[in-house]
Amino acid sequence: MVNAAIRKHDPHHLNLGLRFGGGVPAPEIVRASRTFDVYSMNVYAYAVNPEVLAQVYEQTGRPIMVGEFHNGTPGRGLAAGLVQVANQQERGVAYRYYVEQAAAFPAFIGASWFTWADESVTGRMDGENYNIGLVDVTGRPYHELIEAMKTTHRRLYAVHSGKEPPFSQKAKTQ
Repeated sequence: MVNAAIRKHDPHHLNLGLRFGGGVPAPEIVRASRTFDVYSMNVYAYAVNPEVLAQVYEQTGRPIMVGEFHNGTPGRGLAAGLVQVANQQERGVAYRYYVEQAAAFPAFIGASWFTWADESVTGRMDGENYNIGLVDVTGRPYHELIEAMKTTHRRLYAVHSGKEPPFSQKAKTQ
């Protein structure tokens, strides 16, 4: 009923469905997602599991995107986040590995970084205060991460098409 209403009132846009948690999706989740245009999931890990991507694609026939992911490191009074790396330089390494490894899967169509700016040192409504932004709370960019993103983004079409191998260096963790 919801999908029918979306298609009726907004017929020219993709229905990205829900963003399911990472890991191996339950069969009923996969069945339900066949009605969407894209299978969307959040994957907070060092990489998206290619076996899960293959399983989801085989069962849905839908392209796949990651709706949320991040990596962080402790610093500036903030916690490291759900996926932790050794320092700001390694955040860039982790980004390149995550995105390029996922992009090498033919049905993968994109990923969205969780948040633009670090969370407040005093925490958001649930107390979460992670160093996971592209910029800090004063708007200063994390240059190591930004430069790594630019490098990956220049390579994405070649990686996705199989013309170049994905970045293979894993980040140093804590």
